Amino acid sequence: MITGTSTQRNALATRCESGDKLSDVGRFVENVKEHWRAGKTPDVVAVLAEHPELRHHKTVVFDLAYQEYLYRQQAGENIDADTFSQRFPSCQKSLQLFIALQSLIPPDLVDAQDIAWPAPPCRFMQYKLMEEIGRGSFARVFLAEESDLGNRQVVVKIAPHGGEEAEILGKLRHPNIVPIYSVQKDDAGLTAFCMPYWGRATLCDILDYAFLDSQPPKQASVILDAVEEANSCAAQGDACPDAILSRGTFVDGAIHLAAQIADALAHSHGRGIYHRDLKPSNVLVASDGKPLLLDFNLSVDQQLLTMKVGGTIPYMAPEELAMLLEASNDYASHHYDPRSDIFSLGVIVYELLTGKLPFGPIPQEQSLDELAFQLHQRQKQSPRPLREYNRRVDSRLARLVESCLAFDPDQRPETAQELAVAFRKELSFVRRTRRWMGNHRKRVAGMAAVPLTLVLAVSLFFALRSPYDVRQYRLGLAKLEQGGYSEAVECLNNAVLANPNFSEAILARAKSYHRLGQYQTAYQDYDSVYQQTHDPAMNAYKGYCLNRMKSHKAAIAMYRSALEVGCDSPALLFNNIGYSYLLLGQLNDAEKYLHDAIQADGNLQAPYYNAMKVSLRRALQGQPVSDEVLAYADKAISIGPCTADLYRLVAILYARRAVRHPEAVQPSIKYAKKAIELGFSPKAFASDPNFSTLRQAPAFQEALKIRATTANTSQAIQLLDPLGKS
Repeated sequence: MITGTSTQRNALATRCESGDKLSDVGRFVENVKEHWRAGKTPDVVAVLAEHPELRHHKTVVFDLAYQEYLYRQQAGENIDADTFSQRFPSCQKSLQLFIALQSLIPPDLVDAQDIAWPAPPCRFMQYKLMEEIGRGSFARVFLAEESDLGNRQVVVKIAPHGGEEAEILGKLRHPNIVPIYSVQKDDAGLTAFCMPYWGRATLCDILDYAFLDSQPPKQASVILDAVEEANSCAAQGDACPDAILSRGTFVDGAIHLAAQIADALAHSHGRGIYHRDLKPSNVLVASDGKPLLLDFNLSVDQQLLTMKVGGTIPYMAPEELAMLLEASNDYASHHYDPRSDIFSLGVIVYELLTGKLPFGPIPQEQSLDELAFQLHQRQKQSPRPLREYNRRVDSRLARLVESCLAFDPDQRPETAQELAVAFRKELSFVRRTRRWMGNHRKRVAGMAAVPLTLVLAVSLFFALRSPYDVRQYRLGLAKLEQGGYSEAVECLNNAVLANPNFSEAILARAKSYHRLGQYQTAYQDYDSVYQQTHDPAMNAYKGYCLNRMKSHKAAIAMYRSALEVGCDSPALLFNNIGYSYLLLGQLNDAEKYLHDAIQADGNLQAPYYNAMKVSLRRALQGQPVSDEVLAYADKAISIGPCTADLYRLVAILYARRAVRHPEAVQPSIKYAKKAIELGFSPKAFASDPNFSTLRQAPAFQEALKIRATTANTSQAIQLLDPLGKS
């Protein structure tokens, strides 16, 4: 056991309290482990008694506790994981689960992952690793400083061969998904992901803190208390939590978190990406109580066959466990079902509301196959009724959560977006009030004696006040106009939940999702508005969303439908149909619709640009560049904006023309020069085979030496957005 001098203990406490010199904490912990390796009896409880300031570092407690468990187990002691974990209430649940799951990893797999992990404090690439703040079987997460950027605090996740995860994270931009700053690899094959530091609290911390006495808490503020406790030795910015977390019930707070996680899943699923490892430790909770999905290490793209089964046993859906149990391991025809993510989220929400896993605790001393089989059999029998463990959950909400845990995927909510909407309905004023009244029946009965004058006064106040849905709609509309799209979605969700037939609010929400780039969700709202109003403009919006989702054939059909019913802006529809045909390689159809777009409105650059793209496709097939197309080029330039991308395309068309018409050489060089001046790479021109006839021209060689004077390398607009510019 390490005690240290009084001076050492006081110094360590001071550093912890100030959030400074985390590296000293790391060195102290390594010193403790070194004494254990030298033969000292491991006793974390004694260490924490001598150094209570270490309790603020939950990861340190977790790490030391797990190391003690391993040492005692290796010494031949018959140690019960549940009893052992109870000695560490701040991380009891997460430690118990980690021990159980680590025991399932085959020894040969552990050996294969014998990685030389960095040991903070140390440097790794350009990062100064300060402290380990999380770990899994095959990854480590560190609090770090990025010295190249003013020593800003970041989180660095280090894992072997993580390129696929980085590619997936790069496609996702959502307020409830942890973004990625950068990704790098070292010579040893380790990948480092750099992410913003939003504290170290996860849903695991909330579960450990909220269920210390095994009873569900009453107030949602316990969620914020748990986050504060987890971050007590870390610098955090000012938090501005939602009112539900500050003043609501714990049930309302849990559903508030669940709705946001479902939003994040809807965004991910809308881009064809499925998480596949949802569990409490993979949901970060920021200081303001906002949940953020992280760890997409096992995620897959819907376009790909799922060649491996992934997940964490207690949170895996039955269909995934079934694949795990198949002896053949033949996944040749297996595509991941997004409703498996919904099942995993259901397990999380059930556990958050009750403190218990829905299908019982994890048995000890079983193999991976035995545990998977036993859990699969339990899942067939349905979970224990949620209300047996938490009577503050009303029957309607319990049924919703339990529906996520259905053995048959067809019995679960169809999409994450549908689930998010359902959760938010449970947060409406009416349903929250009903839950409160159901849990306070005596108080409600006493309120019947409130003087009639007070009742009348309150009634008059609400009678003269705008309805809740209207107020939320107006607020959401203002946020939309100000560019606060995420805030707009939240307000408009409230309006629609209060009034599901409020088409104006649904349309405003669709536009907010549209601006956020959540096109699948926006499409659903646009379609809902169309079903209510039959406004042909909705089909134009839906067509644009389909284009963004790369469903170009469906987009064409939608645009045509809008044209048939007399939608405004026919030029936009003609252009977007032509653009879709261009991407599909149907050049004749593309040319026809782009010509119609130009006839309908000659002052839009996009149809001219797209027509030039069609001409280039034909030129590459050996057809000449016509005078009409060069006239289109002049018109596109005159309309603007003039980007390097536009000038490059015009230069290519003139270069192709120069094969038969030498007088086109000079215009081609002129436009190539303009493209380079705006930032286009001279090397790209030098290697482009379209300019092979110009390479010997001195003027072309001189143009390649020009340096950019401004930077306008943005792409020319090809697809016209019905909402216009944001």
